[in-house]
This record gives sequence, C-alpha cells and structure tokens, in this order.
Amino acid sequence: MVAPYHRGIADFQISICSLSHRFGGKNTLRKKRILAVTGIRSEYDILFPVLGAIRENPAFDLSLAVSGAHNSDWHGLTLKKIEEDGFFIADKIDNLFMTNRNTQRPKGLGVLLYALSQTVERINPDVLLVIGDREESIATALIGNYMGILVAHIGGGDTACGNADDPVRFAVSKLSHIHLTMAKRHADNLKKIGEESFRIFNVGNPSLDNIRKTRQIPLKKLSRLIDFDISNRKFVVLIQHPLSSEVEEANAQMQTTLTALGAFCKKFDFKVVATYPNTDPGSRDIVMAIRQYDNSPYMKFYKSLSRDLFINLMRNTKALVGNSSMGILEAPFYRLPVINVGNRQKGRYHTEHVKFISHNVTAINKCLIKSCFDERYRDYIRRLTNPFGSGTSAEKIRDIILSLNLDDKKWYIKKKLC
Repeated sequence: MVAPYHRGIADFQISICSLSHRFGGKNTLRKKRILAVTGIRSEYDILFPVLGAIRENPAFDLSLAVSGAHNSDWHGLTLKKIEEDGFFIADKIDNLFMTNRNTQRPKGLGVLLYALSQTVERINPDVLLVIGDREESIATALIGNYMGILVAHIGGGDTACGNADDPVRFAVSKLSHIHLTMAKRHADNLKKIGEESFRIFNVGNPSLDNIRKTRQIPLKKLSRLIDFDISNRKFVVLIQHPLSSEVEEANAQMQTTLTALGAFCKKFDFKVVATYPNTDPGSRDIVMAIRQYDNSPYMKFYKSLSRDLFINLMRNTKALVGNSSMGILEAPFYRLPVINVGNRQKGRYHTEHVKFISHNVTAINKCLIKSCFDERYRDYIRRLTNPFGSGTSAEKIRDIILSLNLDDKKWYIKKKLC
C-alpha cells in the first residue's frame, strides 16, 4: 500500500491557480521545465507513465535526454519506441562502450557527464527527473548538484548486495533533492542515512501504472504477435543479467539456467520466452550462451519486446526466472512466482513470492516444478500483500513536482550530517 503523505499534500488534484495562491512566487505562474534522463528500456518503462502524466499537464514543458542502450542496434534500438511515444527528445547521447570490460561503465559515465551537462545548460530545466541506480542516475544527480538544479529521483532507498549499482543508488540519493520512493521501507532507509522527511514521498512503483492501464491481449493473438506458440499457457519468462562482482562467471551461470530450463521444458512440454540482458560487462557472455539455443523448439529470445506484449506475457506466464529487478518490484502486482537465480537482487526488500536459489540445475528444476505446479504455493502467492503501490504513482509524482516552489531555498540546500 502507498503510505499517506506527511507534508500537507492532502489532495493531489490541485489546480494551477490554487497552487499559485498557495505557494506564491514568480515561478508558479510559468511552465516548469522538466528534463528526464533515460538510458535503457527497463527504466524507461518505469518512467513512461510519469512522463505521460507530465506531458498531459499544461503546467509543464517536458523534454528527454536519451542515452546508452536506447541508441544501440544490438539492444533493439529502443530510441525508436521513445520517438513513437511522441516525447520531445532534446538530445541523443552515445555513451555506450561495448567493451565487455570493467572500464565500460566508468568510460560511458564520463562521456555522459560531458554531453549531458551541455544539454542541461542549453535546456535550463527547473527539475531533472531520473530513476534508479545506473550511469544515467548518478550523472544526472552530479550535474544537478553542481549546476544548482533540483533532482527528482525515483527509486531511492532500495538495497541490494554484491552489485556496483547499490552504492551508486545511495550516492544518487545523497545528491538528489526530491525522493520518490517505491515502498515505505525504502523511505525509511533514506531517513536512516540522514535525508530530511520533507524531501521524501512514498509514491509506489510507476511501472505498475503501465500494467494497470495496458489492454488484455488473448493468448492466441499474443502467440501470433511474438511468433511463438504459447497459447496453452505452459511457459515461463526468463530475464538474466550479469552481476558486476561475478562478471567472469556470467556465461557459465547462464549456461546453468538454460540447461535447467531445457530439461524442464522437454519433460513437461513447456516453453521459455526470454529477453536479452542489459548492457553491463558480462552481457556478451550471456548472449553467447543464448545463441546456443537459437534453434531450440522450446525457447525464443528477443532483443526487445513492446510494452503491451511484455506485460501480457507476464500476465500469463507461470513464473519469472533469472535475476531481474522486476521480479522484486513488479511481480507482486502480477501475483507471480519468481525464481531468482544467484546473488543478483539478494538483500533487496521483497515479499515471499521470490525464491532465491543458487546456480544449480537441480535446484532450478525443483523450484520450477513448485512454482508451476504447486497450486497451494501459487494460491499463497496470490494472497500476498504488494508493498510497491497500486498502479497510481504517475499522477502523484506529477503533482509533487507541480507543487514545488522553486523560489524556496529549502529544496536546494541539503542538511549537514554533523
């Protein structure tokens, strides 16, 4: 459930006139300029409903800086989807180094900092909007901090173990001015590291807005659209990424997952619908493992799937396998069993729909059987409480940003810890 707000924002449906009367100041009568920064399909999907809510409100002037994997053919060139969605793209920044080495991400971050700072100087936004814990979030937060521009960060206060992104996420929180958290536990974590309560808004996960609003697609039609017959609903979804602390093991880890899934599919006449990994070092090793199954009758891999197709796949799958964050943050909304293989996502706040298991064929198969066929377990998951919101986050975020008095210095000056 989304926690109630404690800063006097009792009604989010506030007119521009009432906001002007309430806060005063010269900035409330002109459009607020918002620059959102996105670098990969997964976080754009979370941002999408927020961007839509902002664009629909005449009090805003919205533009996007599109970077990273969005501009990569190898990752499905998801820039095209952003263009199709009709958002104004202020800049397309090529900062993805496809080296598969540990230098890849810091080099890309350096390029992004250089280019994005010029974009920010040209657009001169009132608020920078970003999500998560990747290069885009830390670059945006650093630029906002140095250039005196408010940074609104979605997804702060979340925790994980063994991944370079975890300390980056908390660094972004210390550099950001407005925190839009996905769960009350996350909001509490930010208070523990000294963030002021008036900056913290627990809004839930905006990605759930997508799920709630996406139309249903019948399974037979879905099978035609993805060119893979899953009409009997006997399939699982696979999303597996490399872990920064285990890059050299990425290929072997994926081989283990695919071996287990192959045996399971052959025995029970199941299928696997899978997407390519993210851009982190080790991703090429995972793709090498995937390509060994290109001709498998049981598995099909996609560089990218449109939002409506993917959501309908998740609505109908028996389980999610791999190590994606959506297994933590979105699966509870689907009431879906999750088999998290390996150490990625360990330490994150989650409900009991997630089973954390090792890279072991026997363990994966045992968990697949339980997740797909144990009706008592599946019914138990259907009754769990989802702590990440109810699919109404976008409007809340929009109205929080709309209510900001840009003349009030309290938003710009962070409290000292000592």
